[in-house]
Amino acid sequence: MWGILAGLLRCFLPDQRNIVDLSFALADPKRLERLFSGAGFQEIRVEREKREDTIASFDEYWDPIEAGTGFQPQLYLSLSEADRCVVRKEVRTRLSRFESNGGLRMSVEMLIASGRA
Repeated sequence: MWGILAGLLRCFLPDQRNIVDLSFALADPKRLERLFSGAGFQEIRVEREKREDTIASFDEYWDPIEAGTGFQPQLYLSLSEADRCVVRKEVRTRLSRFESNGGLRMSVEMLIASGRA
């Protein structure tokens, strides 16, 4: 859901790569487990979940980005107007493969960790 925008932002803002990648910083289950263990948790479980939903249109997907909701959209808004147009057009093109019945069938994967303190 955010990977396409993140990839483009990395190209346009290479010096901001660490910020762009914050959403993906805990994508390694072993790292997440070590963080929980280091915080003193026991009986740690890390599970991968995938959630899917249909967004009514590209514009509905893009509106929060234009509004600057979140750090990736904030980085997007820091681009020049010309670069923002290029990024928007490219994201729209790349998301076209997720089109279904006029909407965008999107998914997001996440790791859910739990443990006993």
